[in-house]
Amino acid sequence: MTPTPAERGPSGARDANRARIRTRLLDSAEELFADRGYFGVSVRDITDHAGTRVAAISEQFGGKEKLFRHVLLRRIQPINDDRRALLAALPRTGPRARLLRAFIHAFTQPMLIRAGESRRWHHYFRFIAQLANSGQSVQLLVADEYNSIATEFIERLQQIFPDVSDTAAHDAYLLMLASTLQVFSDNLRLDSITGGRMRTGDIEQRYASLVAFLEGGITSLLRTRPPSPQTM
Repeated sequence: MTPTPAERGPSGARDANRARIRTRLLDSAEELFADRGYFGVSVRDITDHAGTRVAAISEQFGGKEKLFRHVLLRRIQPINDDRRALLAALPRTGPRARLLRAFIHAFTQPMLIRAGESRRWHHYFRFIAQLANSGQSVQLLVADEYNSIATEFIERLQQIFPDVSDTAAHDAYLLMLASTLQVFSDNLRLDSITGGRMRTGDIEQRYASLVAFLEGGITSLLRTRPPSPQTM
């Protein structure tokens, strides 16, 4: 049975309140960043949205940049854990098409599952989609976390396609990433193009299209060899 604040005593009550404030700040920052981008949101915007004092961000995180890092890390870490578990479980042998499909699912399925868990994950997906295309230096604060998982997937892709060039393998990964972010960004672009006949929010359909697109695109890209110097 969970103890009440009174049962925990003054120190326990303070810790519980601090944890609640921390979560409110993370949730508010994530939602506002998704709507306006990192530079479009002020510290006061976040604290007003969270219903806390302006000083709370400094007290809890040490400033806006560190809050930004924590907003991303609390989502990056579980997604990367899921991806690594699926990557480790991939078969080492078998038809290339089956290996590639399992590889694609290892990267994309954790996002599909999380998208069904909470609306807050949609805020994160929308934010990283815009961040990935922004060229803003602030993303360097979490570059190591994104780059480490990228390296693992690129290495596995090179095992599935052992003759592929290093350039093509990196291109295939980045195009897979861009396509996946588009599907999960909840940007309503499809709704706009089709006048509402098709919906970005029909995530199962969008996901099926994503997997089919990636299977064909990656296979075509990595089976294409650059022309030899003699034929250029």
